[in-house]
Amino acid sequence: MENLIGAFPGLKISKSSVHRYMVNDCALSFKKAHLHSKQRNSPESIQKRYEWVKKWEQKDMDYMSNYVFLDESAFLINLKRTMAWSERGTRAEVVVSVARAKTTTILGVVSVWGIINVQVRIPGASVKKRKIGGGSGKVGPGGTVTGHYFNFVAKTLDALDKDDKFKSFYTIMDNAPIHTANDIERYIIQQGYRCVYLPPYSPELNPIEQFWHVVKSKLKRERLLSDENLTSRIANACNSVLYSDLEGTARYSVNKFEACLNKQPL
Repeated sequence: MENLIGAFPGLKISKSSVHRYMVNDCALSFKKAHLHSKQRNSPESIQKRYEWVKKWEQKDMDYMSNYVFLDESAFLINLKRTMAWSERGTRAEVVVSVARAKTTTILGVVSVWGIINVQVRIPGASVKKRKIGGGSGKVGPGGTVTGHYFNFVAKTLDALDKDDKFKSFYTIMDNAPIHTANDIERYIIQQGYRCVYLPPYSPELNPIEQFWHVVKSKLKRERLLSDENLTSRIANACNSVLYSDLEGTARYSVNKFEACLNKQPL
């Protein structure tokens, strides 16, 4: 309102009048804003997604049968504004350069067969990273993030080993630096699984991104009293996810392949 009145000195108009004009005349609706980086739909990113889908469609990749999807997600305790205006029938998107806040990080692995592993990462703690050849090496504060992720991957593979149907499955991750460490890829391959990295800025191709949306939609939003309370609430939200939800998240990403092959923005 301030910007509108500033642009048109002497204008007298109410907020309700502006709202009616935006809804009735401009066909806008107020909805959740989806934030993404400027690089997400750059020509380079679109080309890399095209090449990625062309490559893997020649393999035996099948999101609906032989993949597990890994990623971490930030659960914000103090949520920032997440609503924005857009035309009816379109998604509200806001381009941001940086989006950082104090968060609780959740590591997760899912497939259409179920939730494989979910873990809260406790920041600032020293951990022992499992070595490829056995034994362990202590990781100090400077390497906490990578150490936590390596151990999470190792525990995930241990869980997969318990069920023969997961044998030789593909593990798919984005290309974040902690995911692409040589130790992680080598360990996955050594354990008899296959490692696939997504092209940059392509969250739509990882079903676990949609899984996090489902979990967050089920998370109770009452005031959180402690990290432990947040952890239990996240666990309850994860446990309420249905198999049909997991299948839907995988199908959502599969449906994006055609857009990638047509070099369309995601």
